[in-house]
Amino acid sequence: MKNFLLLTIFLCSIKHINAINYKLTSIFQNAQTLANFSQWIGKDQTTDLFYTDWCEKSSDIIFNNVLVNMWNNKTIPLITWMMQGCGSSGPPGITKLVNQGVYDGYINEFSDRLKEWLAGNDSIYGNEDDRRAYLRLAHEMNGNWSPYSLNATPTDFVLAWRRVYIIFASKNLDPTRLQWMWSVNNVDVGEYTAEEYWVGDEYTDWVGIDGYNFGPSQKWHTWIWPNQVFDNMTARVRQLSPNKPLAYNEYGCTSIISAQGISNITMKIEWLNQFCDYINKNSVKLATYFNIDKETDWAIYGGQRGDSVWNGVNVYTAYKNCLQTNDWIQPNSTNPRLITDDQFAGRI
Repeated sequence: MKNFLLLTIFLCSIKHINAINYKLTSIFQNAQTLANFSQWIGKDQTTDLFYTDWCEKSSDIIFNNVLVNMWNNKTIPLITWMMQGCGSSGPPGITKLVNQGVYDGYINEFSDRLKEWLAGNDSIYGNEDDRRAYLRLAHEMNGNWSPYSLNATPTDFVLAWRRVYIIFASKNLDPTRLQWMWSVNNVDVGEYTAEEYWVGDEYTDWVGIDGYNFGPSQKWHTWIWPNQVFDNMTARVRQLSPNKPLAYNEYGCTSIISAQGISNITMKIEWLNQFCDYINKNSVKLATYFNIDKETDWAIYGGQRGDSVWNGVNVYTAYKNCLQTNDWIQPNSTNPRLITDDQFAGRI
């Protein structure tokens, strides 16, 4: 009996050691420099994140240029579809207007054009040349900075999400072509919690979290490590939906360690190293670095700082080193749809 127990413990230990967390390569990177970025990494990117609003003027650019260029670069678009007007304006309370049917015409037009794009060059939906896309609707709704989080309740949001989803479903857009992502901020900011915005398992394919270490670059923030950024919300999201694949749809780290703007590149390197281990321990299936210096010096490629220079560009080698293992899934150039259905759905 004792030998049997020891053997069982040994086998369980081996299983744990050998467990591999396969995940998709992903980045927020300018399409014009994506090839250079991938060359630096040594791996192609499976998805490229971009943002668009609910503006009819944006549609031609999206469908005639942005999506086409991404797919031609052998990258699956990760569309962050912000439920707000042209130029990222209001109206506050837009979810109520969605529920009243005010935006039905626009939603129908957008979904029709997306299906046409997904149908590929032959414009026939449902055959081997079809394309893929991820759709991340109204992200970070548990914050207080977007029109779809203002002058409305979480119930309004949930009903609006489901209304959009049902309109898309009426077009027979199946999950081998389009995957939905419900994505929250890593902390609740405002009156409501992420749980109150939960749309239900049947209305999304993935669950996601956006989280950053702003450090002291902002007055309201201090330095926090990856576990401090993600532990709490990861547990909460997994409680809502234990079986959906988990994505960290946006993440980033500053190098600023003081209110005086002092930079410590070594600290950022350590943060990136810890994050690399963290996503494996938490079975994250897609992680998208926010690679642009915006509120602070987020960039790990092409930004104002780095620990090395590659082809005249500042880079952080810790990020590159993380992607050198074989558990990162990159697009397959011999597959006309770039990755398998299971990989696309996070069943990896």
